[in-house]
Amino acid sequence: MRFTMAALTVVLLAAAASADLIVVPDEDNGIVGIQQALDLAGAGDTVYVMSGRYDSVSTFTTVYGQRTAIASVPEGVMLMGEDGDDVVLDQREAEYGILLQNVTASTVIRDLTVAGGGDRDLGRTDDGDGRNLVAGIGCLDNASPTITGVTIENTATGIVVRSNSAPTVQSSLIVRGSHHGVYVFENGATPAVFDHMTITDNFDIGISVSGGNAQITNCSITHNGKEGVRGYTTTPTIEYCNLYANDEVAPDDEPQNYGGTLDDLTGIDGNISAEPFYCDFSGSAGYDYTVCFDSENLGAGVGGSDIGARSGGCNDCIESPVENVSWGAIKSLYR
Repeated sequence: MRFTMAALTVVLLAAAASADLIVVPDEDNGIVGIQQALDLAGAGDTVYVMSGRYDSVSTFTTVYGQRTAIASVPEGVMLMGEDGDDVVLDQREAEYGILLQNVTASTVIRDLTVAGGGDRDLGRTDDGDGRNLVAGIGCLDNASPTITGVTIENTATGIVVRSNSAPTVQSSLIVRGSHHGVYVFENGATPAVFDHMTITDNFDIGISVSGGNAQITNCSITHNGKEGVRGYTTTPTIEYCNLYANDEVAPDDEPQNYGGTLDDLTGIDGNISAEPFYCDFSGSAGYDYTVCFDSENLGAGVGGSDIGARSGGCNDCIESPVENVSWGAIKSLYR
């Protein structure tokens, strides 16, 4: 079994605190897929996934009917990738990359990527709202996991939060999705927590909170097609965030970083609005959401921490280009 030294240290620490360590793949024990390993895991166990692309789809029973996913993580289990960039759950044939139900904060997902589920109409005929069905991560019912160091890219909605769910999501990226970055819908009294995240270049709203609760801190929410954060019948808490250049595909061509119940919070509670200067926003070198060393994201978070999921990574401060999209092209996505 191959481990890097850094990964081995983390795995040994995790294993020391858990009942078992299950590695994927493990040909000696006949384990070839992620869900196979999760089915063997119990509370306190760690499922450690080696670098690779995983696309085996399973079907699960949910409060919204039968749903497909690459992985459904049980209560108290840690799902951990060997490397956040090189462990990829390929969601193209599933409604969710990761599905979560009836789990607490002791259920942990970390250091992996969910990618490829860009078809936001998948499953739409089931209840008429594709936002509730297609997501990189779905916290559907009483799901309050801890999610850290995860990248969600080229999906439909990045994370969907529903029905008494209150995940804590930290140090994670949600980028280049075809719908919202995050969609929180009537999730109950306990807020979903989003901290030190970068949510950028998604087609629709960065974070949409509809009749639920969310606490948003230290997040870089920029260059999304519609509002950066929108509240509907509720007002999420936003502190020490950078909301910039959102809603630039709207026909009036005027950025709108806050929407719905939210007033413009720029300059209030530590919130700023400034070009973050991502090191490679356009993908010319493979996409890099670290920021230039002169970015206003650096040091502007709570206690002098950095805003966003990534720190400084380059010297050149190049403004992120925004692609103009016609109103006809926008409307065509809703037909």
